[in-house]
Amino acid sequence: MKTAIGMDVHAKFCSAYAVYAGMGETRERHEKFLDSFNKEFWKFPADGDGMKKMAAFLSKHECHVLIENSTKSHEIYWMLKGLGMNVTVAQAVDLYRITRSVKKTDRNDSIELAAYMRRRLNGENEFAACFIPSPEWMTKREMCRGVYNERIYLKEARQRIRAHLLLHGISLSKEYDDILSVKAVREMQEHKDPYLLMQIKFALDAKSRVRFVEKAIAQMFSGNRMYELILSIPGVGIVPAAYLTSLIVDIGRFGKVTQFTASFGVVPGKRDSADHSPDCPTTHRGDEVARVMLKRCAFSHIQNVEDSVVTEMYRRLVKRGKVKNEALTAASRKLLTVIWSVLKNNAPYTVDPELLKRARETEDAEED
Repeated sequence: MKTAIGMDVHAKFCSAYAVYAGMGETRERHEKFLDSFNKEFWKFPADGDGMKKMAAFLSKHECHVLIENSTKSHEIYWMLKGLGMNVTVAQAVDLYRITRSVKKTDRNDSIELAAYMRRRLNGENEFAACFIPSPEWMTKREMCRGVYNERIYLKEARQRIRAHLLLHGISLSKEYDDILSVKAVREMQEHKDPYLLMQIKFALDAKSRVRFVEKAIAQMFSGNRMYELILSIPGVGIVPAAYLTSLIVDIGRFGKVTQFTASFGVVPGKRDSADHSPDCPTTHRGDEVARVMLKRCAFSHIQNVEDSVVTEMYRRLVKRGKVKNEALTAASRKLLTVIWSVLKNNAPYTVDPELLKRARETEDAEED
């Protein structure tokens, strides 16, 4: 029996619902099987044992499982794939019947997911399926995210230190560009302020972790052609190049540049008329961390490369009166087209080595 299954996944429990997805009317024995499945798996553990139990129950049937993309979906996807099941992960933004529902319960969500899957099997295309990387690629991706989060913490720690100095009237001998420089830290430690000492310790620990993981990432991606091609673009540092590589994995899965840029969510959305408008907000599909990194890389690129399509677009939009943040978003999309070009042509971005070094230092520099 061809079956569509919707699975609402949470940290500890899942809720699954199955519907008939074959041709014609369901037979009585099929209805009995579906009823028994839906009673048995309306709530079950989101672990290996729970997945094995469900796979065994469905072993004699052709089953297609649909999961909404979440922090747990990667783990569940590979569990079920390892058990020989057909699994699809949907972009949550496309599942309007769920995201806009006023009756959001685990059971209702799993029922809606099953209906989405059945319609897809019957030829309707209502949602985009997520690309699920291998566990190895996911580990690399998580390392890059870890550095990204540590950098945010480090920036906030610097801000807390400066705020404390200001609020408590603690003066240093000069205005340090880097409040965590050796001389600045030594001078602050002489004040023996408990809160200040604590924040310095936290910040230096975070700085050490960032350096350690950045070095590990550089070693891990060394020799990867895609990584090296992306890294050749001015403004793109080690961590963004590695993160983008771990998101793309295979450039061949994108048929054209518009599909590539759309996967990062930096293209304009559509109005109800389906017409593109320059005033429409971006779709915000894909990875949020990647979008932030792309904007930072685009900013660094613009600062360091005068003769560039990215820089030219940014300046043209600002001159026309665009808000700088919106112009930077457009520039980050243009930067993606540059990335697409170097990957498709398998040729690095040609630029003066000193300019490339300066741009990379600008992007990798920690904000104070």
